[in-house]
Amino acid sequence: MDETEESAAEESVEAPAEEQPAPTSAVRRAWPVALLALAVLIAAVGMFSWWRAAHDDDLALARSRDAVLRAATSHIEALNSLDYRHVDTGLAKWRAITTGTLRDQIDGVSADEQKLLADQEKISTGKVTDAAVFSLDEDTATVVAAVDVTVKDDLHPDQPATVKRNRFSADMVLLHGRWLVEKLQQVAVDIS
Repeated sequence: MDETEESAAEESVEAPAEEQPAPTSAVRRAWPVALLALAVLIAAVGMFSWWRAAHDDDLALARSRDAVLRAATSHIEALNSLDYRHVDTGLAKWRAITTGTLRDQIDGVSADEQKLLADQEKISTGKVTDAAVFSLDEDTATVVAAVDVTVKDDLHPDQPATVKRNRFSADMVLLHGRWLVEKLQQVAVDIS
C-alpha cells in the first residue's frame, strides 16, 4: 500500500462520523398531518366498502331468501298444527297466513267439518326439521320443507304420540310486505 492509500485509510478510521442534523420543527409538525391524512384515507376506504356491501344485489337477495325461509318455516309448522279443543282458533291462524285457493279452501271448512275435527280429539304439532328456498323472485317463492308432525290422541291417552315425517312444497306470495302461503302440497319421497 502506498502512502496516499495509507493516509486515506487512517483518515477514514479516525474521522468521526458525520452527525445527522436534528429534525427541524417543520419535520416534527409534518408527522401528525401525515398520520391524520392516513387516518382520513383509511376511514374513506372503509366507508366506501361498507356502502358498496350495503347496496350489493346479492345481499338484497340473501335478505329476501332469509325472510321467505323464516315465514315459510313458521307457516308450514302452523298449517300442520291443530288442537281439537281450539279448532276455530287454529283455522283463524291458518286464514291469517294463507292466500288464494288455499285460503278459499280454509274459508270453506264447514261447521260439520269443524265438529268432526273436534270430535276426533287429536292434537297435531308440526315442526320443520329442514327447509330450503328452491326459487325466489321479487314477490313469489317456492320452499320445500321436511316436517315432523307429532299427533297426540286424547281419545286414547294411554297410547304414545305418533310422529309422521312428511315433505311439503309451499308456494309463497309476498302481499303487503308479508309472505303468505298460496299453495301447500305434500311431496312424494322416492326411496328406491
